[in-house]
Amino acid sequence: SAGSYDKRPPLEGAGPSILPGIKCAGDWVRMGDREHGAKGLCQERAFVSGFEAANALLQDTADGVDYYQPAKILPVRDDEPQFKLGVSINNQVMKFLPRFWVR
Repeated sequence: SAGSYDKRPPLEGAGPSILPGIKCAGDWVRMGDREHGAKGLCQERAFVSGFEAANALLQDTADGVDYYQPAKILPVRDDEPQFKLGVSINNQVMKFLPRFWVR
């Protein structure tokens, strides 16, 4: 829900030093510096967080393994100029219009 991002569990779970075998995945986790796309709930974010959690799990538990190869995660492209313009215009318009549905 809106405003819940800071209360979500981190991708790393309790952390590699406390519980190295426990990771969180899904569109509801905080991914830290590995954040991918929108911070809201979406299928793509859930999918990518699964790969990120698997990579983190292997990195924390595969000590001494020669053949560990993390899944490759493609970076998110920057928004296109016309989309950024639309967001900017929307933000300016919404400063003057009442938000009946989001308070």
